[in-house]
Amino acid sequence: MDDCLDSYIVGACMHLLGLPEINAEPLRKQPLFDILPEEERYKFISKIAKDILEKYIKITDDLQALSAQTSALDTQMRQIEAMYDQQQHKYKCEVCNKPYKTKGGIKKHIKNQHQWDLADDNTETCTSTKDHIALYRSSFMKCALLLRDTNDAYRMGDGERILLNAKFQMLLSRVGYHSKYQLWLFRFMAYCYSLLTPKMAYEYMWNCTANLHGNLGHNIPNDNLVELLVQAVKKKIYAQGANASYQSARNATLTLQIQEEIMTNMQREVDTKLTGRKRPEPSKLKDIVSMVAELQAAQIFDYVPGREYSKFPKFLDIFSRIKVADLHKWITDNKERLSYETI
Repeated sequence: MDDCLDSYIVGACMHLLGLPEINAEPLRKQPLFDILPEEERYKFISKIAKDILEKYIKITDDLQALSAQTSALDTQMRQIEAMYDQQQHKYKCEVCNKPYKTKGGIKKHIKNQHQWDLADDNTETCTSTKDHIALYRSSFMKCALLLRDTNDAYRMGDGERILLNAKFQMLLSRVGYHSKYQLWLFRFMAYCYSLLTPKMAYEYMWNCTANLHGNLGHNIPNDNLVELLVQAVKKKIYAQGANASYQSARNATLTLQIQEEIMTNMQREVDTKLTGRKRPEPSKLKDIVSMVAELQAAQIFDYVPGREYSKFPKFLDIFSRIKVADLHKWITDNKERLSYETI
């Protein structure tokens, strides 16, 4: 997928700079770029990157609309909670004082009888003014860039980026109906932002990965580390054959790390040359050039209202598919669940 994402980025940059082909002269360029100070060159490249982000990736600002709707739902929930009478254990309408036992009843009453404008889902309609092919392109680039940045954050052990990307991953998990990932990401953020002390949250955030080989960029997520350890323990137990027992399995588990350290120290002392398993990375340049040519021929980076793929009719932006009311209810329920699970 990396070469595909690179092709989209290169194609977007060429379309922005007015390049008909990769080796052509751009229409938008910085004179005397090579002799400019490093800061000026950085500003020029950064401006191009921001323009690509705004023009080709952030076509629709669905996250801002999502934030506004969530804020409206929070305000609505606080207003309804304020109507609850602790003595009668009922919700009382603040206009006519009519009591209701359930929250749904009072919401229905104030909406039908008093014409309250309650926040509802974002019901986005497909119109002919949208380019659904451009929305397809932007959705792919959003998800692919998020995946690339998250993988890089885990490799670098960057807990701050891992936590930041968890917000977007939770929304995508909601769209894809991945309930377990959504719940884990929600709880991960809840622990870091609310439940743990600042010191514990800092330690938790910056200990999401482990480095088994040393050096920079070789971290792996902790769940992958657990899988590796489980496989190593299974090999130890399988090697025991019929002699395997609970006690032998326990001993193998407890001594696994010690045995690994002893073997590593012995290899270091005798200066053992380990054979490399890493293959040389193949060049993707030809593939990227070919894919960019195909994307340009299909006018993927143009904005033509009314276009759509026959296999994906009326395609919408990935974040616009979130049902805000359902998401807000899910978050509220899980916040309440955490309130008594963490006591």
